[in-house]
Amino acid sequence: MTTGYPIDLHTHSIRSDGALTPTDLVRRAAERGVRIQALSDHDTLAGIAEARAEGDRLGVRIIPATELNTESEWGDVHVLAYFVDPDDATFEAKMKWLRENRGRRVELMVEKLNELGYRISLERVRDIAQGGSLGRPHIAQALFEAGHVPTYDAAFDTLIAKESPAYVSRVGLAPLEAVELVRAHGGVPSLAHPGTALGLEELLPRLVDAGLAGIECYYGSHTPGWTACCLALAARYRLIPTGGSDFHGRGDHGAGLGGVFVPPENIDALEAQRRTARTRQPGG
Repeated sequence: MTTGYPIDLHTHSIRSDGALTPTDLVRRAAERGVRIQALSDHDTLAGIAEARAEGDRLGVRIIPATELNTESEWGDVHVLAYFVDPDDATFEAKMKWLRENRGRRVELMVEKLNELGYRISLERVRDIAQGGSLGRPHIAQALFEAGHVPTYDAAFDTLIAKESPAYVSRVGLAPLEAVELVRAHGGVPSLAHPGTALGLEELLPRLVDAGLAGIECYYGSHTPGWTACCLALAARYRLIPTGGSDFHGRGDHGAGLGGVFVPPENIDALEAQRRTARTRQPGG
């Protein structure tokens, strides 16, 4: 049984849209007492080896993970994929396809912003990303630096909001495809920040049928009432309640690194699902 200490199952580094290197991210987590951390960069596992090296040095267990964004009528549905193998070449090929689409989407959004008079350079956006998987957070930082928005967070509510003229939809996985992909590669899928999904009551049983194992009940911006609602859904569908800060090092998701309580026994439950996932693999 896992003992009690801070656990954070949702963090990001510069390998996607975070502000810190994997090393610095783990170092900061250790300073805050975190002993189990999932590095869950968007559509990449590129930071896992570096994070593990620092975690081994500081006594922080790193769970390999990635956050898969999806595109559908269900809104912002993100799937956290826990315990996926960084050396799985087939899974990496799929993520590379997702990253390439993310990059083209960013290029189109930068073009539209410039046409609308909000001048930023694609080169600066790429510099901010430092080689990581491109996304709207990098555009938001460039817009803030250029003085087009008063704060980093304001960009998401105005110039690059979904209803804005500069917004470009993603090309990628549908929610059920993301869950099935994670299961097919031995991972444990959990629905991230379920409040951003549309029609959750209708969507959730479909995701469960596809193999969903968890739902992120513990999240910085959740109200107590919404947390209770998520926990009720977890109980109804026998899902593991996961949680994390969604720490990026910029912006605010309602909690600092390691600042969201995650019941330690839920790590054991995820581990059990990991073993189940492995037995499902061909030849397993």
